[in-house]
Amino acid sequence: MALHPLAVLRTSIGLSHPAYARLVARTHAELGFGQMAARREKVSRWESGRIAPETTAQLAIAHIHDIPQDDVLRLGWPHWLLPATGDTSLLTRPWTADGAIAAINSLPLAAGPCAAHLTVTGPVLAAQIRAALTCLSDAPRSCSASGHPALAKTLAWTGTRLRALEALEAGTPIPVAALHTAAEAEYDLITPLLTAHGPDSPDGSRLLLLAARAAALRAWLCGAQGEETWAERYALAALRAAAAAGSRRHTAAYLSQLAVRHLRFGDPGDALALMAAARTVLPRPAPRLAAALESREARSLAAFGDAGEAVRALERAGRALRGAPPWHTDAQPSCAAVDERYLALAHGNTWLLLGRAERALAYFESAPDAAPAHRSPHLGERLRAVVVARLELGDADAAATDIDHALALVGRLSPCLQEWFGERLAPHAHRPAVAGTLTRLSPPARMPLQEALPER
Repeated sequence: MALHPLAVLRTSIGLSHPAYARLVARTHAELGFGQMAARREKVSRWESGRIAPETTAQLAIAHIHDIPQDDVLRLGWPHWLLPATGDTSLLTRPWTADGAIAAINSLPLAAGPCAAHLTVTGPVLAAQIRAALTCLSDAPRSCSASGHPALAKTLAWTGTRLRALEALEAGTPIPVAALHTAAEAEYDLITPLLTAHGPDSPDGSRLLLLAARAAALRAWLCGAQGEETWAERYALAALRAAAAAGSRRHTAAYLSQLAVRHLRFGDPGDALALMAAARTVLPRPAPRLAAALESREARSLAAFGDAGEAVRALERAGRALRGAPPWHTDAQPSCAAVDERYLALAHGNTWLLLGRAERALAYFESAPDAAPAHRSPHLGERLRAVVVARLELGDADAAATDIDHALALVGRLSPCLQEWFGERLAPHAHRPAVAGTLTRLSPPARMPLQEALPER
């Protein structure tokens, strides 16, 4: 049985139940919440899952582990603990159908705190890749229709809704936050069905695959808002469920999706390992996935300074995309956004990694803004590379203008993206145009700790 996340955090700082109870009680008093009993039994009950701490006790625990109070109040117990655990509970799940279900159930339905780092890297990631390939080879290959008419109808409609949401990655006027709500609803629907029927039921493989698709949706939506910590978790959960369902197409797609996380905030060598695994799983991918794999490989090679191989990979991506059918007729999942605009941005990102900011910017500018009716949910996230290129060329005013344009299109950026752009513009705050953008990026001031607490 996996450890409760509070137990993971407590043992990570080397404290026994009594010592941790004393620390929480002392912190509770120091924060102005008054005295509380320091009993070891209380910590044991929290870790058993039988009871949840009072709100003030949760805020004291959060203070101990440097977790923002906003996340405590927004995510609820015990979900706000997970980002601080280093994914211990997720990584210790076995790579089986039951382990996939446990991983799916271990993730909350709301996004977590901002973070620009990954926890599953290097040898740990290599072990996860090997486990995924073994799980896939051992999994059944059947996703046959249910013999239960009501369940069959529910699953059919769930699949239709998931496909409609997947298609919106190519462009939509719907705000990303609203897409989050829709994806959460699907995740919330399929998770209890998967748990109730189990992997050995006639619908087990089909339920696992639907759960994988729902988790993959959550992964790219979290990534689109700069929430890399949660994007990584959902991508791993999607990979587990797809492998357990025996779907080679989805497993390859989710290995590629996980590689994106490492291209942004991880090791390009890890990204290459994930894409090599995807090719092992699916040696002849559909054109759009092939284009995605080649373009992501180009960025990895550029990070290693290999311009020649990176350019050749981009050429292969272009050839693959020219042979791609319309997305809605393509059987390959998670590739709705792989189009000519995507390829232009891939060229720009590759040249940026090669230290050629001016050439990168030419590609970024050659990919015209989509019309509002077809706006990419990745708009804010993709703008990061443009801003880096502008700043490398010494044009902070143009970077601020680009951010203002994005704000005009989407209304507001996610807190994670606001924070990221704010940090890059801050050294140029003396410039009037930049100062105005920083003001528009500033999130509302946080309430004092006591005011944030609900009334009793």
